[in-house]
Amino acid sequence: MKQKKLLYKILLALVVLLILLFLASPMLAVVGASFSNTKYFQFPPESFSLRWYKEAFRNKEHIRSLMNSLKIAGCTMLVADVICIPACFALTRCGRGVSKKASALFSAPLFLPGIALGVGLMLWLAKLGWRGNFWTLVLAHVVLATPYYMRVVGASLSEFDFGLVDAAHSLGAPPVKAFFYVTLPQIAPGIIVASMFGFMISFSELVITLFICASNMTTFPVRVYSSMVTEGLNPMVLAYSTIIIVVVLVVSVLAEKFAHWTRYF
Repeated sequence: MKQKKLLYKILLALVVLLILLFLASPMLAVVGASFSNTKYFQFPPESFSLRWYKEAFRNKEHIRSLMNSLKIAGCTMLVADVICIPACFALTRCGRGVSKKASALFSAPLFLPGIALGVGLMLWLAKLGWRGNFWTLVLAHVVLATPYYMRVVGASLSEFDFGLVDAAHSLGAPPVKAFFYVTLPQIAPGIIVASMFGFMISFSELVITLFICASNMTTFPVRVYSSMVTEGLNPMVLAYSTIIIVVVLVVSVLAEKFAHWTRYF
């Protein structure tokens, strides 16, 4: 009986390990190939070289598009914070039926195909004369980030005891002071996690950005996609991807340590 249990645990661990290797294999291939010296994708690399990292820091077009993506993602995160956090508070205070219907409406961007959403936003923004503007990209990305804000911040508020706010009011604290001293410290981890989701979603968005962005506002994913279509896979892109992977892993570890973000999944 003990041997069967041991065999079962070994097989289960092996299956889990194989699944993890399958999920991590694309990242391993990208990181490994980025250190190759050849002008084409090669994994494993025959020799170790930092050639493509040097090229990555010298390429002005890719650097410019990377800065555009960082600016758009940062503004998306801030605008989504301003819009979605009060909306989450309002839904929490509403009745259960209204809250469920509104939550389903806010989750709509998750279920719509990216192409359909991109075409719809393009037509709507074109009628308003806003297509190709920096802030139109920000607003379009806010639409994509909203479901994640509503889910994560909403989960934080559902666990929050609003009796603490009432107690603060009874002791003479005004609403703003009660929010910053009572509510915000309790839901801060959820806001941080939602903001990270919003930033990453905006930074990596391709389909909708292709429909909306103008030539003077090219984001990094669009630049990479365009270069791959015209020139094929450039190993320099692998260097950029490796840097992004390392940054995301570091941020993920820090977010789990300080905000315990996996509990929101």
